Amino acid sequence: MSEAEKPVLIVTAFREEFAAVLSRAADPRSRGDHVAARIGNASVALAMTGDGAKNASRRAAELCEKLAPSALLGAGVAGALSPDLGVGDMLVSRRVTDSAGDAPPPDAALCSRALAIAGISAGTLVTIERPEVRATGKISLGLAQESADPLAADMESAGWARAAAAHSVPYLVVRAITDAVAEDLPEYLARCVGRDGGINRSSVVLRALSSPTTIPALLKMRSRVRECARSLGAFLEIFLSPAKTK
Repeated sequence: MSEAEKPVLIVTAFREEFAAVLSRAADPRSRGDHVAARIGNASVALAMTGDGAKNASRRAAELCEKLAPSALLGAGVAGALSPDLGVGDMLVSRRVTDSAGDAPPPDAALCSRALAIAGISAGTLVTIERPEVRATGKISLGLAQESADPLAADMESAGWARAAAAHSVPYLVVRAITDAVAEDLPEYLARCVGRDGGINRSSVVLRALSSPTTIPALLKMRSRVRECARSLGAFLEIFLSPAKTK
């Protein structure tokens, strides 16, 4: 396969993100483990890896091995670790790190291309094993990082990054912010991580029903996730189109 024929692999963690990106696709065709389509001016392969670094790494590696993509673009939501980030803000990865240290760096050309789009900033993405639900914890996590850029936390970016780098695929991750650093989230979210490292949604529902005062916060978060996912889809369509202006 020539370089021009290779698809851009777009990966998301879960269905809300995937659906928003798919809504921007033309001529989608199911290929079992991914959807082949066009977004903007590019041939793309869209796939969900599942949430959590373990799932993200495994599925991204399988897809890179199978598809030999020209690039990997990770898209998803994140929580702010910097006070200057607000809900709905969008970051592209200038640096990706986790408890093992920095992942191989994102592609500089892809990052520069993304930063030419209005409303996009560069940041450091910190991959964690479970959601940080307390404002105090988010503040501490941000202060522990040495970064002049704004910081955000997620559960997949380092997994995607290491898988792409292991297959010599240039990558970039874009994240939309769903919760500010000063916001507390329902505390049980951190206890709903399953054995595979992903969030067990059934467990979230059961715990919410047993703590009904937290349900409004969950509904607000779901609304934010959907809105942020739509922003991610819009960004990818601009990013993969010929004209990119700021």
